[in-house]
Amino acid sequence: MAPGLLASPESRSLFCTNAMNTFEFFNRHFGRHLVAQEGEPHLAAYRALSSNHKLTKGTESRLASGWAIVRPGTSSVQLKLAAGGLHFDPRSRIEAFIEEFELWDGAEPRMFLMFDKAPIPLENLFLSVDKRMVRICSPAGVETFDVDLAPSEEAGFIQKLIWKRK
Repeated sequence: MAPGLLASPESRSLFCTNAMNTFEFFNRHFGRHLVAQEGEPHLAAYRALSSNHKLTKGTESRLASGWAIVRPGTSSVQLKLAAGGLHFDPRSRIEAFIEEFELWDGAEPRMFLMFDKAPIPLENLFLSVDKRMVRICSPAGVETFDVDLAPSEEAGFIQKLIWKRK
């Protein structure tokens, strides 16, 4: 290997001044609007994904349908949560994801979440840091793909839907 191709641990730390793990990112930009941030970050993330939350109509519901895009600043969610700091977006997940891919400059990570009857397990939570390897997280698993490449025959359902709508 050519010298200097890999940065030393000391120089890499200069690029990661605000390093955080997936659960910390999720909580900082989404979970903290839903649950108290007590204990370890993974426990707070679990509570946010599996607890009931107050809706704007006054009832409560778990994140059991719809989608969310977790990003620095204001995250978007399809469910009408009575949580300040989150933006309600009525669009379909495909419409929202496509627009986010188009607008995303790659400077800050994103999390693309699809909710269903079962909560998203913690092992299915991933950050997307590059459009060439976007991760769509759901209770059923994680789809990983390059948003600019046509899906292969083996590609996941969501990638194929997104490509068809582009």
